[in-house]
Amino acid sequence: MRRCVRTWLTASLLAACAAPLLAQRAGPAIAPAELRARLEAIAHDSMGGRATGSRGNALTAELVAAEFRRAGLEPGGDSGTYFQVVEIRRATPLPYPARNVIGIVRGADPALRQTYIAISAHNDHLGTRRTAVDHDSLRAFNRVVRPFGADSRQRPATPDEAARIRAVLDSLRAARPARADSIANGADDDGSGTVALIEIARSLVAGPRPRRSVLLVSHAAEEIGLLGSRWYAEHTTVPRDSIVGEIDVDMIGRGGVDDLPGGGPGYIEVVGSRRLSSEFGALLETVNARLAQPFVFNYEYDAPGHPAQYYCRADHYSYARFGIPSVSLSTGLHLDYHQLTDEPQYLDYDQLARVATLTRDLALAVADLDHRPVVDGPRTDPATPCRQ
Repeated sequence: MRRCVRTWLTASLLAACAAPLLAQRAGPAIAPAELRARLEAIAHDSMGGRATGSRGNALTAELVAAEFRRAGLEPGGDSGTYFQVVEIRRATPLPYPARNVIGIVRGADPALRQTYIAISAHNDHLGTRRTAVDHDSLRAFNRVVRPFGADSRQRPATPDEAARIRAVLDSLRAARPARADSIANGADDDGSGTVALIEIARSLVAGPRPRRSVLLVSHAAEEIGLLGSRWYAEHTTVPRDSIVGEIDVDMIGRGGVDDLPGGGPGYIEVVGSRRLSSEFGALLETVNARLAQPFVFNYEYDAPGHPAQYYCRADHYSYARFGIPSVSLSTGLHLDYHQLTDEPQYLDYDQLARVATLTRDLALAVADLDHRPVVDGPRTDPATPCRQ
């Protein structure tokens, strides 16, 4: 008999599924204005760039926990709290501990509520630089010479490029004077995923509860080697084998035509969705197809051996290495990646809301399955190095 995935589907498909327990799943829409307001707080200069071990990163973890508490999530951290301290070995102690923040939206089905679909983002970034630079000069240079920010090769501009940079900078100078900047605010990386996590949590609590529970994890220390997600996957606060799938969102607020070739409102990069479970990947495509404005998935960076190594660079891999079907969703790199210019003013909040909605809907689809996504891909020893 065909299994029917219970999620937010059209009336015709609901009828075809003929599942009497299916209810309208849509909680409150995820609003671009709410995402922007939260992001402007998390990516504010007062957070100091949220470097691991900094006061700003500690405040960000407190903020996420407060939002989870306000939304009514069950604490999912250590000792009845929302926090899990991440042990980081270094010669000098961190001024503030690195902390994962974990909340749970408890499922409604007694037979499935002790199993979980996880959604994650990371709450840290790069901190501050010792020397300030002119914001607009840096952005003009990267617009021409380093279109993918830190992932583009650093090199001098050619004479032709220098002229183009000057033209860009002149247009910016006509609008405002020079602005010295030394704080890497990380609005897209990964302020976008962090605020999406909060809004997804709020929507899940307000809407009809899914059958399975949803585990929301705000990882620490991603920027220094995926350490927060690695620690969580190795020291899960729920039984590891009770996590049936994981969705990681990192840099989901850009992807426009000015950001990268092929960009636009339908652009999203998908990495890892079918590596362990073809069913998990197919479910993502089904959920996407039901959106009012479906995305066009770019699977290029999921290709084995791709030099960009995206499969090994996102927090989803910490779960995949233990055989948990996992996916990384991103709207891609851009000129502000790992730059002082990654600020809230450059994000597309409608796009961010759409990616958050896709993420929520996929989580609900997995949460409502009567079985865990079938693992039919090759599993590796968790101790072996990642291979793209």
